[in-house]
Amino acid sequence: MNIVEEEEDEMTSVIAIEDACREVKVLKALFGHANLIKFYDAFEDVNNVYIVMELCEGGELLDRIIDRGGRYPEDDSKAIIVQIIVVVSCCHLQGVVHRDLKPGNFLFVSKEENVAMKVIDFGLSNFVRPGNLLN
Repeated sequence: MNIVEEEEDEMTSVIAIEDACREVKVLKALFGHANLIKFYDAFEDVNNVYIVMELCEGGELLDRIIDRGGRYPEDDSKAIIVQIIVVVSCCHLQGVVHRDLKPGNFLFVSKEENVAMKVIDFGLSNFVRPGNLLN
């Protein structure tokens, strides 16, 4: 490994640590909505940050879409879109922009049909203040 690669690895680690710390701050700040993943605690050791959150056993929205051949009945699609819009609105009202909304970042609480989804992965999210731009 050369000096440039070592510096890139170190910079990647610094960015990953900053992202994890920001994610924990965001998770601690968000509250009050059934579709927000519940945050319990965070721990770190020399090499890792561990974030303890609610267990969701139903898998990702992406997997359900794939399992259905990419087709969802209109009523099922409506229920999903409503959950997404409402939880994103809740985040925005609390000054948080997720910035990585995709089917892989929504988990179902259980494997049953018509159960609630939880938004996850706030690693790219950030707090927004009026007049400030995020990039």
